Amino acid sequence: MTLSRLFEQGGFAVFRPRADQPSIKLPLLLTSPTLLVVFIIFGIPLVYALALSMHRINMLTQQWIFVGFDNYIDILPDPEFIAALGRTAYFAFVTVAGGLLLGLGMALILNMVFPARNFLRSVVLVPWAMAPVAVGVLWGWMFNGEYGTFNAILFDLGLIEKPIHWLGDGTVAFNLVALVHIWNQAPLATLLILAGLQSMPDNLHRAARIDGAGAFQRFFKITLPWLKPMLLLTMILTTINSIMAFDLFWVMTSGGPGSATTVFAWMGYAYAYHFFKMGEGAAILFVLTILCLILAWIYLKLLFPSQARTRAAIGGEAEESLGRTLVQMVAGAGDHIATRLEKLPVRPRRGLIPATARRPLARAALAIVAVLIFCWSLGPFIWLLIMSLSPSASLVRTPPTIVPDMLTIENYRFVLFPGGVEDGQSSIQATRVPFSIFNSLIVATGVTLINLVLGSLAGYAYARHGKSRIMSGTLWGLMMTRMTPSLALILPFFILFRALGLIDTLWALIIAYCSLILPLSTWMMKSYFEGLPPNLERAALVDGCTRLKAIWKIILPVARPGIVATGIFCFLVSWNEFIFALILTGSPKAQTIPVIIAGFLVQLRFYDYGPMFAAAVLAVVPPVFVAFAFQGYLVRGMMAGSLKG
Repeated sequence: MTLSRLFEQGGFAVFRPRADQPSIKLPLLLTSPTLLVVFIIFGIPLVYALALSMHRINMLTQQWIFVGFDNYIDILPDPEFIAALGRTAYFAFVTVAGGLLLGLGMALILNMVFPARNFLRSVVLVPWAMAPVAVGVLWGWMFNGEYGTFNAILFDLGLIEKPIHWLGDGTVAFNLVALVHIWNQAPLATLLILAGLQSMPDNLHRAARIDGAGAFQRFFKITLPWLKPMLLLTMILTTINSIMAFDLFWVMTSGGPGSATTVFAWMGYAYAYHFFKMGEGAAILFVLTILCLILAWIYLKLLFPSQARTRAAIGGEAEESLGRTLVQMVAGAGDHIATRLEKLPVRPRRGLIPATARRPLARAALAIVAVLIFCWSLGPFIWLLIMSLSPSASLVRTPPTIVPDMLTIENYRFVLFPGGVEDGQSSIQATRVPFSIFNSLIVATGVTLINLVLGSLAGYAYARHGKSRIMSGTLWGLMMTRMTPSLALILPFFILFRALGLIDTLWALIIAYCSLILPLSTWMMKSYFEGLPPNLERAALVDGCTRLKAIWKIILPVARPGIVATGIFCFLVSWNEFIFALILTGSPKAQTIPVIIAGFLVQLRFYDYGPMFAAAVLAVVPPVFVAFAFQGYLVRGMMAGSLKG
């Protein structure tokens, strides 16, 4: 029996259009709030960004001079522009390849059975749960050329006599930022790939082992073909994240030394906000938008290749939804794997290691790798915690040492109970930390609730009625908005919100974040609803429920795991968002905790180091707690989408 047949019997059969296709009115009603929020709040600024890129703007006189495509003509042949394009491409290639390989390796380990596996799965998510600003502060200090952690280790070991300026060399600094980005983003790849591994039937490897296939044969002939759809999906997300990377460059290098770490995102920001060349900056960021959309289109063509053939074969008839196309791909991958299994040579196992020693050695190797994963994922966070408990004076010792003089909670007193520091020294940023945490909590909670309500309604509509041309087209449009860089919308958002009087308000952040996160929450809920049998609401309709009452009373309670997983994603993304909060807020009344942490770096004095690290710990505790507490929901939520998109 083929795997595609097994999928059909297991409840994953691909739905086919019926003659009695239900009315499109209800799905349009359910999706209209989401589409209005995204396409109006997102679409208007995008068009405005294009208009900005065609003008020269004098910020003093507020005069706009239409220049057409002159801004593009000026920047495209610019050597700095070409160099930034090359750096962006290199950064994306290194971080995507590194993150994908590291994520695949960690997912394979976490898919095995060993003690404390669930705990290690939670630990792996810690770097991803941390705000990129906090990550930049942590690693920027570790690579500090005077007092940094790595210099302290080398001094303590007697390997150096003078400090190494890690970020002083452009090439070294650029690759170190890439390494930090991999550390921050690889857990996302791990989570996605682990979901794909968890959905793989056990009998595939069992049959291959019976036939004498070794571990490498099973990996290349079974595991990789099965994971192909998920690997492509992971590449889409990680590539877009790498191209849009901004926070780490802002905190760690500010595009320097010189222009050695100036990528597209930083170049557009610098033109607009450092040089006040709004038109040229908008043009650079719009080019970045076009590149992201082209890459997204290419990746989606690779991820859903059958759609082009289907369109050509049936001449534009209703297509299967994106999620169900992925089901067919996975089922097809399963059939391909089954064919490969039949061709595997049957031979007895042979090896250099005696059979009696294989299991103990395998356990020892697994334990060592698990410890390395633990240290890689949690080690920097533990060091951040230690630095937050160290007096500021001991952090700037010369020569530096890894051993703290003492541990104290004074830094937390400075930021939680603002009253200044001793000897008349005061830290203004420290006094802003408590209120900024409160602001972040309000914004993240509001964005999460709005996304759960609107995303659940739209996700249900796309899951049950996504085969129509209108629904399929709006879903594609919705997902393409997610591929647009946030930086490209910053200038229009700032100008429009200033005209509406929303600058420096929490409402500005909630509106902006919702327009960015709603496509993701809709997609996640759609994927989960597709795994629920339609007979649930049909039975409710037979019992006299209305369609909306059936959704409220029957579907949403059953979909609780998917709702929780989606809520976690929305909370983490909105809590950690930096660039919108940086531009759209200007005073403590609306600034969130990532902005306050970044503010420590502007006028950093020696007695601010301890409070800065304490503020960073307080900023990452809520998302890290969420990742630990709901790790199981995250994996199950991604498993629901691993077969459907």
